[in-house]
Amino acid sequence: MIRVERDPAFWEAVAAHPAVAATLGHVQPGQVGAMATASHVLPLASEHGGFMFIRLDGLGFVCELHTLFTPEGWGREALLAAVEAVGAIWLLDYQAIVTCEMAGNERSRPPASFGFKQAGDWRETPLGTLRLWVLTRAAWSQSAAAKRRRAKCH
Repeated sequence: MIRVERDPAFWEAVAAHPAVAATLGHVQPGQVGAMATASHVLPLASEHGGFMFIRLDGLGFVCELHTLFTPEGWGREALLAAVEAVGAIWLLDYQAIVTCEMAGNERSRPPASFGFKQAGDWRETPLGTLRLWVLTRAAWSQSAAAKRRRAKCH
């Protein structure tokens, strides 16, 4: 279901969708598209959007997760793609994934069934009011989502 997608046009189209662009603040679709070509970014896509995992440290312990789906991909497509993408990211030896929830955008909250834990309170940032969430490899392996993924694979 997911694929590595480095074509900037795909990501620009997703980021330019009015429902997505409204959540990006000052970030322009072209900037999102350019991220897909960066060597420290792993862009994993499904039909209507996907995920960008950005390596945050030189040792490859931590990556930052950004999720971008048009309304056609909200719900089941995004959830199934997320299970596949997060399950795959550990194959690159990452130990933790961080992501931010945006105030007023309930779709930006990562799923608790994956093992994400809130890591702080709301904070004003140049991108808006955000709070940090963290998923460790150990928490993922014990999560309901990972257990369902393993059962499906066997």
